[in-house]
Amino acid sequence: MSKIEYVQADGARIGYRDDGDGPALVLVHGTGGDGEDNWGEVLRGLPGRRILRSDYAGSGLTEDATERLTLDRLADQVLAAADHAGVETFDLAGFSLGAAVALRIAARHPDRVRRLVSLGGFVTGGDPRSRLQFDHWVELAGRDREALARLILLTGFSADFVAGMGDLDAVVAQMVEVTHWEGMARQAMLDKIVDVSADLAAIRAPTLVLGNRHDQMVPPSASVALAAGIAGARLGWIDGPHLSPMECPEAVAAAIAGFLGASG
Repeated sequence: MSKIEYVQADGARIGYRDDGDGPALVLVHGTGGDGEDNWGEVLRGLPGRRILRSDYAGSGLTEDATERLTLDRLADQVLAAADHAGVETFDLAGFSLGAAVALRIAARHPDRVRRLVSLGGFVTGGDPRSRLQFDHWVELAGRDREALARLILLTGFSADFVAGMGDLDAVVAQMVEVTHWEGMARQAMLDKIVDVSADLAAIRAPTLVLGNRHDQMVPPSASVALAAGIAGARLGWIDGPHLSPMECPEAVAAAIAGFLGASG
């Protein structure tokens, strides 16, 4: 069972999960998720490591009422958890918005990040299609959470995976009950203004950029663009949807473990 810890930093109470022993690996979740939802199954395939999963503002264990989030604020919260855990250097993997957070950390703190993995990430959320999506999420999070839950199922997972979930009305009802919708809306507003284009050239850590071949939330071309902007980055693919850490965690874990082992 994960050890849950908390640290106070810059007016926030940041919660994180601490599992295992060995070289440190920090995992950063995406919009609307948290460290357990997004990474809970993946970490099973990453033995022999100490894994930290911090929740940033708007998610899970962390309490932070800041209305307008910034990438730097989320990055600082991930680093505050690592500092509290006594971890100076670490491997780092981020998913979706968490990939942007991880890229920002690697660019601004190159002495701390040994190796970097981006999964389902993007350079900017400011293109017309992304703005349309994130604006829609913010609107539905405020007025029709059941509709947003259904949209997440339809666009985040593959059709076959959703068909195998069983009672979908019950699945939607559970999502409506447990999701931190207000926090997700704040994170989606940040998604719209994310721009890590200036960070890419500053990244020195060996980097693996993983795209999801069947992604309906973040276009696979976004991973191609990320890899092209980072010197020496490897580009790889998960044969799955955007929510690949939840639908095919074994494949995600194998890709991460293979890279960290091969580049170690």
